[in-house]
Amino acid sequence: MAFENDWAFLREALPELQNYILSNDVYRPLGQPARMPGSVQIPQLTIGNLLLSQARLAGRYSPEERTAELVEVDRRIEAERSAWRSNWAKKAGREYTSRLNLWNQYLRELRSDPRAHASAYATEVRHRTILRMLAAEILGEIANSEVEQLTLLDKILEGLTQPGPFVWETGVERAFPNDGFWYLYRTVRK
Repeated sequence: MAFENDWAFLREALPELQNYILSNDVYRPLGQPARMPGSVQIPQLTIGNLLLSQARLAGRYSPEERTAELVEVDRRIEAERSAWRSNWAKKAGREYTSRLNLWNQYLRELRSDPRAHASAYATEVRHRTILRMLAAEILGEIANSEVEQLTLLDKILEGLTQPGPFVWETGVERAFPNDGFWYLYRTVRK
């Protein structure tokens, strides 16, 4: 997702955030589907997509460069998180389970045919990145079975990949250091 897409997503998501947090939805469509070539495709509103876009934008700016709009975005997200903490955490837990299943499915496909699925790695690794971010949002502990599954998936990923350059566009890596987000610094073995 490019810089402009992160901003477009957050601008669409913020007015809907409270209603989303109070709903039963884990994934909520935003905006109109992009139909024109080059138009911005807005991802669905989820806690994970919100946290990811927020982190990607924070990575683009040093603390001294942060714009008033980004400071306001952070303030509004934190206000909603704090006001509806229990709902936020439950939604994050449900999304965690969903993302874990999506990540598992992608790794199965990658394992079965690395050449065919390697090109999707930079997109699909979003799930693994969001899993790490969601873990910090869940109140209580993540189920042992899910912790064990993610540990196993990380071992599988290590076998399918090798160290490589940062997989996303230049400018956001400050928010995703190698020691915490090692899977963003991998290349698929073919």
